[in-house]
Amino acid sequence: MAISRLSKLGLVFAGLVVLLLGVGAWLLRVEDIPDELPPVAGDPSTIEIPAVGDGVALKLAELRGKTAFFLVFGPQMRDRKEGQALSRALNRWTLPETTVGHIIGDAEGFGMFQGKVAEMMEHFGGEMRFPVHVDFEGVFSTTFGLAKGHHGFVVLGPQGDILDRRSGGAEGAELEGIRELLGAQEPPKGPAMPSFSAGTLESSACGGGTPCALIFLAREVAKSDIPGIDDGFDGEDAEKFERMKDPSIRMVSTAMKAKLAKARGVIVGRTRDLEFPTWARTDHDDDARAAFGIGPADAAFIVIDAEGAVALSTRGPIAMYQWGRVADVLGVELDEEDD
Repeated sequence: MAISRLSKLGLVFAGLVVLLLGVGAWLLRVEDIPDELPPVAGDPSTIEIPAVGDGVALKLAELRGKTAFFLVFGPQMRDRKEGQALSRALNRWTLPETTVGHIIGDAEGFGMFQGKVAEMMEHFGGEMRFPVHVDFEGVFSTTFGLAKGHHGFVVLGPQGDILDRRSGGAEGAELEGIRELLGAQEPPKGPAMPSFSAGTLESSACGGGTPCALIFLAREVAKSDIPGIDDGFDGEDAEKFERMKDPSIRMVSTAMKAKLAKARGVIVGRTRDLEFPTWARTDHDDDARAAFGIGPADAAFIVIDAEGAVALSTRGPIAMYQWGRVADVLGVELDEEDD
């Protein structure tokens, strides 16, 4: 009798496991991108995505009068580079006031994790260039017929008309067409770099086909300060996020991910128990700080393009969305394994 009861319990348990695996497979499914997306289902202007945590609700009807674009991501995306060129361009381009952007996380079926998502949103909301929303019902992707498991992109005109709708990325001529559609411009050319010398890196080595980066630290950074590395800072998620708000810690963390090959780079400031195989380092260099107008107690990230112009000059924390610009100019890929 007991064995029979145990057998039944085992069958029930096995059934639940199969059910959960099936549900998980459905939630994390990756659909093929059709040659032509299916027709739009319903009226997009009625879409409303509720706020998460202290965020703001997204109501498409309230965007009338503006050209609005939407980047859509999901937890099941396998090819992280699929929409990289488009995402980096949108983060780089100068947009007119008549164009607005939004990021939508397609989290259909993950409503049980709203509390954790709200916590993450609190930390990541300020890291993105555009407002981030989480669609737990999957209404946005369903309405616009976007393929699950892929980078999605939609553009609505001032009257709510659909100007662009695609699953997958965009490069080359398609990317240029999107730029024109949004009325966007490439960022203006930065000023010519000043003459400088920082440790073993001198301005004569930059430009002429070689991009360069200079990181100025506001304080000493030790290995034990940095989350996400071996023997680094080990604490709760909230503590790790707080650590990464420190501009010096974040810049050192970024430098560790940026393995320079065709570019030159130097870190100006004290570090402890850390190695930078592809970067030069010097404890201090007041002349270099003066050349770029950086105070002795300031943290800054300077990126010089291959033509010798200052492409990026950031004081304080460098936001996550700016990492793409750093990677593009320096010709490196930041290690995203632990992102």
